[in-house]
Amino acid sequence: MAKPPKPPVGPTVPAEELFAQGVEHQNQGRWAEAEAVYREVARMLPRASAVHWNLGTVRKHLGQWKEALDAFRKAVSLDPTWRGRDFNIGLCHQKLGHANEAAESFNRAVAAEPDDPINRFNLAAALRDLGRLAEAVVHTETALELKPDFIEAELQLAKLRTALTPRWHVPMMNDVERNAAYEAAITAAVRPGDIVLEIGTGSGLLAMMAARAGAAHVYTCEADPVIAETARAIIATNGYADRVTVIAKPSGTVTVGKDLPRPADLLVSEILSSDLLSERVLPAVRDARDRLLTPEARIIPQAGGVRALLAESRVMERTFFVEEACGFVLDEFNRLAPRAVRLDRIMPFRPLSAPFQVLTVDLADPQPGQSWRGHLAVPVTADGRCVGLLQWIWLKLWDGVEFENSPLIPTEASGWQPGLYLPRRPLDLMAGETVEVTSFHDGHNVWLSLKR
Repeated sequence: MAKPPKPPVGPTVPAEELFAQGVEHQNQGRWAEAEAVYREVARMLPRASAVHWNLGTVRKHLGQWKEALDAFRKAVSLDPTWRGRDFNIGLCHQKLGHANEAAESFNRAVAAEPDDPINRFNLAAALRDLGRLAEAVVHTETALELKPDFIEAELQLAKLRTALTPRWHVPMMNDVERNAAYEAAITAAVRPGDIVLEIGTGSGLLAMMAARAGAAHVYTCEADPVIAETARAIIATNGYADRVTVIAKPSGTVTVGKDLPRPADLLVSEILSSDLLSERVLPAVRDARDRLLTPEARIIPQAGGVRALLAESRVMERTFFVEEACGFVLDEFNRLAPRAVRLDRIMPFRPLSAPFQVLTVDLADPQPGQSWRGHLAVPVTADGRCVGLLQWIWLKLWDGVEFENSPLIPTEASGWQPGLYLPRRPLDLMAGETVEVTSFHDGHNVWLSLKR
């Protein structure tokens, strides 16, 4: 690696002239030369704040983030009035992976210059790195308002919205069969004078269904403040703002007397994942039942289950398994592949068994701390090459009202993705034999295992 050139230092060169040489190098983009000169001037004038500031600036351009941070801190300690001090110190922290320190510095920068879009953008990035996505969205949106052509902020906002609002929200709202089933259950369950509690506001759709069905008032909680605010706007647009209250907090922090006037008569929830349990529906409903509902409260859904079938699919096999390519045997790579996947779309398949219920969970009286294990001998109904267990969910929403997102039933949109649980290798099966399916859940996660 080439060493940076030594500065033209001599006993007859005064510090001020040397500093001017550094500025010229800096203005011409000769960062290494400028850094060498400023280091020498800093040795000669250790109390000169401007020297340390310029040294920090050129080190920043050289990617020397720790050294730049030291220089900026020294400059600010000598003169705390530097404009951009918090931005530059925050940027150094951000590049060094100091997320908390970066956020604190950028927050001070925004407080000092609230109309600077760059400060807003960088604060949003630091908050994103801390997992504070909703706050990051607000500051990124503000940056775009201040600078409408800020393309980096457009990109950041798109990524934040994707992280905050997964793609399944929209197809779930457009799922005609799901909506009809929930509305039928809510209409049957709501009674005059009811207070309804919903967990998981989303768009506010189910809360408005309950209000339309005749509930005296609906309280719906949403942990994400951005989604909560959007739901409030939707509810107001539809004329239900006086009968539906959005509580922008997780259900576990909702309290009777503060958020609810009294315990609720009906609980509605749709915090159900594609494997039924991963959104932690069991502890959420159990907590609501213990603290937020009347003893005789009704609950929607009443029960849920996981269903599956043995599937043959050339497309799935080619997607999730490898045998050979170009004359080379590659099947050892299969042991690195995941044994369970979610399908963004239904790939063509042929059933090798009838659908079967793998497990059933009582959602009206859940026991979230309990795990469960089951075994099934599944009859094979057709000869074929089994690529895995194709899985979906079933719900009993109310007496006589059921719903499932079966891959055997075509649908335009669904927020729940079918799962595929894969054996170690595809199985060649014959009609009349049986295969063993083991199922397990720990209250939060579901696992299916297929063996011959």
